[in-house]
Amino acid sequence: MKEEKKKQLSESEEKLRKKKEAQEAEKLAILSKADEIREETFDFDVDGTIELKNEVSDMVLDAIDDPEEKYQLYYNVLHRMLQKALPKGEENKEARDLIYEEKNTFLSGGHRKNKAGIRGGDGRMGYRTDMHEIINVVTEWIASRAGMFDLYVKLRALNIEKGYGDPLNKK
Repeated sequence: MKEEKKKQLSESEEKLRKKKEAQEAEKLAILSKADEIREETFDFDVDGTIELKNEVSDMVLDAIDDPEEKYQLYYNVLHRMLQKALPKGEENKEARDLIYEEKNTFLSGGHRKNKAGIRGGDGRMGYRTDMHEIINVVTEWIASRAGMFDLYVKLRALNIEKGYGDPLNKK
């Protein structure tokens, strides 16, 4: 009887080992299959021609993020333009702060200052495309020789359009 139990035990161990080996072989097959054509896809031309296209070699390898460009855009372009164009003096500080709040809300992706004065996002690290967009708005404003109110309205409308909310309605 002991021999039968030993035999059954060794047979079940053997079945378990074979099952694990089969599972491991299946995993390796799945992984190797995934590696076969991961960088090549089919490309259909306008004429209906089918080509095998290597996507990795076609990718544009531009810098995704350029901290130096962001610094230049934020401080040497946008900040300087606003400093030169906005009225100076203590009597205009509150109006300048409203414009800076809208600018920084836009650049930080919609983060407004809370009651404690904390924004929760840094406009200096915003997207380059957003920086270019707001520079274009400020440039157009300067060229039109409009007042601070007009710039505020443009920036607020831009924030509302992006879904960053209206500060007056807290949306």
